[in-house]
Amino acid sequence: MKSRPGTYALILKVNAPFEISVGKLGSLSGEKGFYIYCGSAFGPGGVKARTTHHAGQSQRPHWHIDYLRPIATISEIWYSYDPVKREHDWTNTLLDDQQISLPFIGFGSSDCSCRSHLLFSNQHPSFHRFVRKIHTQFADHKTISRFGNESDFSLKAGQRVTRKSTPGN
Repeated sequence: MKSRPGTYALILKVNAPFEISVGKLGSLSGEKGFYIYCGSAFGPGGVKARTTHHAGQSQRPHWHIDYLRPIATISEIWYSYDPVKREHDWTNTLLDDQQISLPFIGFGSSDCSCRSHLLFSNQHPSFHRFVRKIHTQFADHKTISRFGNESDFSLKAGQRVTRKSTPGN
């Protein structure tokens, strides 16, 4: 992963039902399964800096996702260095899948008009199906890559990134 601007999706696994308090959203109850958080990283450090932040546990939560991270394990990170902010496109494309739903209205979308940037699925979302849909809908979209399997890294709830090998761009 590089320090370039782009869009990313965190694929998070939660192993048990939960209740968390998330800033102005208040108390939220969720179920075990997979949560997909779509974001963009166009500030200093780009995708690498933002996903490194999200990989750890924040002592002072800044983004909504920081409140979910202590109970969720990152299984994959999908990302693109597309110069266009694509988090809205990614969220809407993922939501087209009948197995994906919105667990919490307003989560991660307080700075835009989207209903949410956090999605839920009972099963791990398909990277390949997602990429096919994105490139069908947005012919000008840049390459989408993924980072994350047991040989690449281990991201446990509340831990920092521990890389075992260097991922591809």
